[in-house]
Amino acid sequence: MRNIVPARSLARRSRNLMLGAVVLIALGAVGMVVSLFLDTVPLEVANTPNFDLYQLTVGALWWLGILFIILGTALIIRAFTWKRDNPIAAQIGDVLARELNLDDRYVYIRNLSRMAIGYVDAVLIGPPGVLVMRVTNRGGTYFNEGSKWLSQKDKGEWKPLSWSPTEEVAEDVEKIREFLQARNFSQIPVFAVVVFTEDQPATRVTTESPVVPVLQPQEMTYGLDHTYFADHNRLDQPTVNKVIKTLFG
Repeated sequence: MRNIVPARSLARRSRNLMLGAVVLIALGAVGMVVSLFLDTVPLEVANTPNFDLYQLTVGALWWLGILFIILGTALIIRAFTWKRDNPIAAQIGDVLARELNLDDRYVYIRNLSRMAIGYVDAVLIGPPGVLVMRVTNRGGTYFNEGSKWLSQKDKGEWKPLSWSPTEEVAEDVEKIREFLQARNFSQIPVFAVVVFTEDQPATRVTTESPVVPVLQPQEMTYGLDHTYFADHNRLDQPTVNKVIKTLFG
């Protein structure tokens, strides 16, 4: 199994984001300079029909310039903090490579980030199809029924979890399906799994009729037998290679 991360495409998107930020800041600075000039050297005088519109334009240019600079600065921060890898997804990739003994027909892409998809922790692509993973290293005691989650507090009471990894991975699956369908891959089967990286006793997960399989590392070898690995030959290798190329981008 090949365990890869789209570092080049992520670096390229970071550079593009930086370029866009610089353009926004430049436009903002120009807008503020023009506004300051128009305010210092008025081209309209009071009591003329267009004076109110002139004043509105001067003010709008000033505040629009400030807004552009703020947005540009936020984009620069985002470009510098763009995550280039996902260590916990890499950890699961190591488990898959070690425990499942998958050959080079399979590719594990971690830290997948595409404009049309958004961010996805990891996907495993091979002859069975595409497996979308939501990976978390949160510890604790959890109960999952359907798509709903509860967490057990210190005193033993159960409370609804403020986030649902099931719903998050379902959204990822839908986005990837739409992405593939738009590129003439509507026949590609897409599966999902929620993975908790920490084994017991750090993390305890109980499920009842889960919408999406929920696994821990020691369960990866058999936990996918009835879903993703139920059929090892759903796709031929040329199709698998095309899907890998399309998602890796």
